[in-house]
Amino acid sequence: MGEIGLDYHWDLDFVEEQKHAFNTQIQWAIDLNIPIAVHTRKSLDEAIHIIKSYKSTNLRGVIHCFGGSIQQAEQIIHLGFYLGIGGVITYKNAGLAEVIKHIDINHLVLETDSPYLTPVPHRGKQNEPSYVKLVAEKIAEIKGITIEEVASITTANAQKLFSLSIN
Repeated sequence: MGEIGLDYHWDLDFVEEQKHAFNTQIQWAIDLNIPIAVHTRKSLDEAIHIIKSYKSTNLRGVIHCFGGSIQQAEQIIHLGFYLGIGGVITYKNAGLAEVIKHIDINHLVLETDSPYLTPVPHRGKQNEPSYVKLVAEKIAEIKGITIEEVASITTANAQKLFSLSIN
């Protein structure tokens, strides 16, 4: 399906059109039985509200670049969605590390958002997929587990979400 969702960062002139498109794309995903990757920028609560209206369907997916609160994370998980965690987890003042402390790793997938949101120590430069290891290292530090455990669990989560079989 690709990345779909709501973006209220730059302009609020087309909020209703965004909601309409988001609902249409959600229905396509349901009809095709495929997961969605949800983009939210200054719109997480609205996206959660819309997704809740599809709770009795086969809708599943990931909230891309999750950066919300513990309460928002819990709502998302309750809906059967994963939290996509990228470079922001390494930012000292982002607050995401504190949220992730309280979230079971079985609800996380790793992502890069290349070329944006580059993890520390490369922040300010172009992001690249190889930097996802830095995200895994930070999660391992937060959770007090090995990077191998993070890799194994989050890979299994992605395989489950996207119906992948990797040998």
